[in-house]
Amino acid sequence: MRITDHVPQEKMSGLQVRAIVIAITLVVLDGYDVSLTSFAAPYIEEGFGVSKAELGLVMSGALIGMLVGSIVVAPLADRIGRRNMGVISTVTIAVGMFIGPFATPETGTWPLVVSRIVTGIGVGSLVAVVGVILSEYTGKRVYALVMAVYAAAINIGGLLGSMIVGPMLDTRGWQFGWWIGFVLSAIAAVATYALLPESLAWLSEGRRPDSLRRLNALLAKMRRPALTALPAPDSTNVEVKGSLRTVFTGRTGFYTLLMIVGYVAYMLSFYFMTNWAPSSVASANDNPALAPQLVTAFSIGGILGNVLFGYLGGRIGIRLLAPVFLVLATVTLSLFGIAGSGMPTAWWTLFAASFFVCSGTAAFYAIVPTLYPTLARSTGFGVVIGVGRFGGIAAPVIGGAAFDAGWGMAAAFTVFSLPMLIAGVCILALHLSRRRSDAAEARPEPALSGTSA
Repeated sequence: MRITDHVPQEKMSGLQVRAIVIAITLVVLDGYDVSLTSFAAPYIEEGFGVSKAELGLVMSGALIGMLVGSIVVAPLADRIGRRNMGVISTVTIAVGMFIGPFATPETGTWPLVVSRIVTGIGVGSLVAVVGVILSEYTGKRVYALVMAVYAAAINIGGLLGSMIVGPMLDTRGWQFGWWIGFVLSAIAAVATYALLPESLAWLSEGRRPDSLRRLNALLAKMRRPALTALPAPDSTNVEVKGSLRTVFTGRTGFYTLLMIVGYVAYMLSFYFMTNWAPSSVASANDNPALAPQLVTAFSIGGILGNVLFGYLGGRIGIRLLAPVFLVLATVTLSLFGIAGSGMPTAWWTLFAASFFVCSGTAAFYAIVPTLYPTLARSTGFGVVIGVGRFGGIAAPVIGGAAFDAGWGMAAAFTVFSLPMLIAGVCILALHLSRRRSDAAEARPEPALSGTSA
């Protein structure tokens, strides 16, 4: 029996609710951190006098850091504990936010790039850890909905930032957004240390002498009976082979490659939209104050889309629903570019695009953790999400170069919407492969003949 089988699945305990609330709150903070450049970009471009390609590098900084955080830092959680990694991650985010405001026209944008990279390292490692903890503490009855809210939390952070902090940048300067991020991240580090419970699966592996005692303490808070011994690992060969090798071996390796290709493609479209949609409309109208309004449209659309996706996913199945949403995302994002920069048309078309586009985040976050055994879970999740950041890193830079080369909104957003079709195909291929595999495993072995020579 796996340790997660001891977790209440129908009526969740207070500890489970607390774990979910803290985890999602941390992702809301991540959403603010990630979206900050989206509504601050016009002010930075104006204050520093940089080209769109240079601005794209600032936008990519957080994604470069998220790549490092997901691939290099997040796997350390399998050694030191996922709660400890959560504390380290939030402290790292606070440090990155502290660096940013020291950039000036004299220093150029490099302090901002460094700030975004450091912040991204914290965000990348935190997302991997939080996703695993959520998958363990969430009951099956509400799993799809919670994971959808988890993905929507990124948009909630962006929404709060664009509505509350965004309008203040016009009078207080872009630096104000970074100082707010620093204070919130410092508070989050304390809250993570005090309130976020440790991963049940990590404790069940007996990494520390007091693992059984700590595990039983958590089970008691969930009103579950104590264990007399640690449960057997859900994979006996992970420790021998190594978690990274497990992620790329056999059928699991095939699933990993499918998810990497799909997530790279999805990130290319997603981060092109989040970074350049608000900035493009603001630049076309020569009005930086429009950028926060567009981030608001993107955020509201993403929140509502993820809630609907979670509701339907619990009934239809996430692996079947995601390709449909991603096809609609391709159509609506292209429509945003074709409709042009006039307001309020741009607001509503971006809202519609975000409604479908953001479902991809919920889909990958819900699917990927289920593909791996416990000891490889943070590694597998971190690898897929981390490598996917290559698409996100490329999107702002390539997009900036495209706009500098004279591309209009119609051409740019149509071209950058197409990778979402690839993401949908990858998820559908995973679904079909898993269904065949499950059917083969369920097929009874043929009876042996009773005769012998």
